[in-house]
Amino acid sequence: MKHIIPDYTFPRDPHTAVENADFSALESHYAGKVARYGDFHAHSASGGTSDGKTTPEEWLTAMAETLHMDFIGLMDHRQVRHMYLDAFTPEHFLYGTEPAMLWNDPYDACHYLMIFQNPGDLEAILEQYPAVYDYEGGVEGHFVYKRIDFSLFLEIGQAVLARGGAFVNAHPKQQIKSDNIDHHDFGDRTAIETIYACEYKDVLNPHTIDNYKLWLRMLDADKRIYTTATADAHGVPTNAGINTLYTLDPICSEYVQRLREGDLNAGCVGIQMTLGNFKGFVPMGGTIPYADDLTLCLRIADGHPDRFGDPSDYRVDIFSDEGLVYSTPLTALPFTCAIKAEKRRFYRAEVIRVSDGSPAAIGNPIWIRN
Repeated sequence: MKHIIPDYTFPRDPHTAVENADFSALESHYAGKVARYGDFHAHSASGGTSDGKTTPEEWLTAMAETLHMDFIGLMDHRQVRHMYLDAFTPEHFLYGTEPAMLWNDPYDACHYLMIFQNPGDLEAILEQYPAVYDYEGGVEGHFVYKRIDFSLFLEIGQAVLARGGAFVNAHPKQQIKSDNIDHHDFGDRTAIETIYACEYKDVLNPHTIDNYKLWLRMLDADKRIYTTATADAHGVPTNAGINTLYTLDPICSEYVQRLREGDLNAGCVGIQMTLGNFKGFVPMGGTIPYADDLTLCLRIADGHPDRFGDPSDYRVDIFSDEGLVYSTPLTALPFTCAIKAEKRRFYRAEVIRVSDGSPAAIGNPIWIRN
């Protein structure tokens, strides 16, 4: 059975399927919400220090006419001017930037995303740490990268979360040289890019494999880190690295909130998942106390019109922290199943192309507090 990691076999952790399961919690959580497709990390030709090749206007045209994308995160470097261009609307673009950071201990470097629901929150963070960014302010909003202690970097991440933002480890194994997972851990409820399609046509590539392996190691170490996808597009607009999430309205604030909560999946087909009982439930990204009557409900739906092919080319896998819980061919959309949860640390789901193990969707975990 082919998977993202070639020749890797997950240990088996069989569970009991629940017949005639009650999906009312899942239905209520996703009621009225629409599948949205987007990439949290791309670049544009917005002037100044931007290094993209596509203007925001060209991104809008491509998203509407050929890519079938709802939003894009233009994370232009060393400035905030892209957020103040006439074409920049919160219905299609996310407020944020991609700084680099040089660390003293470990002596390493990373790229990261700071993504916000409002532009003023990004500027407030840049102003809060003048010794780090030398932020100039104004519409151009230029700033620099400096070498700092890792502890201060983690403090910045917590400040971003406190302001309603999201903090993402960008292309982690392609940038950070250390193999120590603690050096990739930016804090609970932050994210890393597992699917990384930059420079590749297919999401199944050496970058994705390396980042996915890292994420599994972090989950094994009980780190609460979310997964995302990206193409990190600098040139021609692409939908190779899209995420699927469900929102009531097509607006930046909801896209960022789903990322903050972990209630989304990397990839081109939607994963809807809840875990709970008659007392309550949580969706992906959430944590629930263990009880012996918890049921995991899963629905796979809303394949992207370009990126997702014939459903029969794929299978659905459900994992716990102890191994592969459930695997079955995907014959049609929507697909639903339910399993009786056991005393595990988390559950998560994937949609995998059978022929080569390529990920169509990597869902975020639901954690159990034992």
